[in-house]
Amino acid sequence: MTVPDQMPSDPNAEQAEMFSYYDAQADSYEDFYRGRGQAIAALSSEYPVDTAGVSELLSGFGRGDVVDLACGTAFWLPAYGANCNTVTLVDQSAAALARCQQRVRELNMHRVARVIRADLFHMPLAPARFDAGVVGFLLSHLADGQTAELFDRLRDILRPKSTLAIIDSAWSEARHPHGQRDGFMRRLVGDGRSFMIRKKYFDRADLGALLGEHGFRARSVYAGN
Repeated sequence: MTVPDQMPSDPNAEQAEMFSYYDAQADSYEDFYRGRGQAIAALSSEYPVDTAGVSELLSGFGRGDVVDLACGTAFWLPAYGANCNTVTLVDQSAAALARCQQRVRELNMHRVARVIRADLFHMPLAPARFDAGVVGFLLSHLADGQTAELFDRLRDILRPKSTLAIIDSAWSEARHPHGQRDGFMRRLVGDGRSFMIRKKYFDRADLGALLGEHGFRARSVYAGN
């Protein structure tokens, strides 16, 4: 359930709130992809369709050394993992990474997967280290300055002619009645706690322009409701 509310005034407090939210959501986060939990109830049937569409797209994505930033529970790893020589999975949430580690074991990828708990903006990663990157449901939580910082990091750690998969919430007419396009919302979790989270939605033109601004060539492949 989401409820519009007042914007937090302290960027550090905003980040801490988001980190706490994802820790609290670790056990139930993947319900979203099945049309439950934080999914919009009126559109619940759309989420499994979109999840399948993105998974199909990712099944042909990735080569060589891949980095997955803000990987969470590594939900998408089964879709692209077989294409990797190595994969580096980064997230700040210990609770989410416990599930990520479990998924790595289930996929028998422990020899090629490296799991790192860190804030992706401050952790050291070698320049030109990766052939491909995955950024899932991160851009929509970032302020403009953080977005620029993220793309600076990506340009630094990705090799020439690398590929980047961005997965995030699409703005559409179907979503319009259920929330605002850019702002803060209060999200309730199963144990009764609530968290104020920044959330921004993109359409194809938005994302294409953003990627172009930061030196990436966009190819829109899948967008649902």
